[in-house]
Amino acid sequence: MCDKCTDSSNREQLVLCIRWIDHGNLEPQEDVIGMDQIDDISAHTIVSVIKDMLVRMNFSLSRCRGQCYDGAANMKGGNTGVAKQLLDEEPRALYTHCYGHALNLAVGDAVKHCKVMKDALDTTYEVSKLVKYSPKRDTALQKLKESLAPDTPGFRTLCPTRWTVRADSLKSVIDNYCVLQELWEMSKDYVSDPAIKGRIIGVQFQFKTFRYLFGVALEQLILRHSDNLSKTLQSPKLSAAEGQWIALMTVATLHVFRDDTQFNLFWKSLQETGLN
Repeated sequence: MCDKCTDSSNREQLVLCIRWIDHGNLEPQEDVIGMDQIDDISAHTIVSVIKDMLVRMNFSLSRCRGQCYDGAANMKGGNTGVAKQLLDEEPRALYTHCYGHALNLAVGDAVKHCKVMKDALDTTYEVSKLVKYSPKRDTALQKLKESLAPDTPGFRTLCPTRWTVRADSLKSVIDNYCVLQELWEMSKDYVSDPAIKGRIIGVQFQFKTFRYLFGVALEQLILRHSDNLSKTLQSPKLSAAEGQWIALMTVATLHVFRDDTQFNLFWKSLQETGLN
């Protein structure tokens, strides 16, 4: 298993992990065996680095029985991708698209097809930028929270790329709904930048609409299940078969929410929040 990312110094890093079976108790194990800076993200470069890491650890590619990467073209490409090049050398090293990455793509695609949820996420992401990129507003929010809702958890920034870590952030919006509304009202008085002030007014307007509250609550209800599935899939001791079974259970659970009775319960609980 390997993945690449850009570090804080804007350099590409490649991380390689191995999943192996302990012959003593037949339990799967996962270990990080290397991290290397790469000059580019071409498949040829990545394959060379992977081979070099394996040689350094005295591991033979002939003992590899699987490969797991994301779905990027340079990783899974059918002609010259990393998976194809290694598969040519070891035909038993079958490629599997990372379950966690596949889930992230599926959740993102599903949410983008529902306008009320997509709009709510866009507004929540704007809230994250307005609060966390401004120390003054972040401090003001903390003081308001201590005064108006001291027992509730703080606001959590919405991750812009990962869809399976968002339920807690959406719940923090609901928990701090009144506090955030007060923050927007206060911020308008001292913000001099017209662009920032316009963004604050826009977010404040959305917070006063039932549509936004409905979208955030619905997303939180749905995404908490996909978040739990994502965490479960990251277990080093989980087999592929178990991962598929748990995914099917999650889909079955989500189908239950499409029942009229469940929706009526959700609608009633939303009306009783008293946030609007």
